[in-house]
Amino acid sequence: MPAHILVAGGGIGGLATALALSRQRHRADVFEQAAAFGEIGAGVQLGPNA
Repeated sequence: MPAHILVAGGGIGGLATALALSRQRHRADVFEQAAAFGEIGAGVQLGPNA
């Protein structure tokens, strides 16, 4: 049975979690305290064979 799940934080972990939940047919609402999404700190790069 699909669940309604709240995800706190719109960083890479929160967005990946929400995506995984939605692929399992759950409803995921992401809450982020920042006014807009943007880069902060270090980035993540994946090579072509990752």
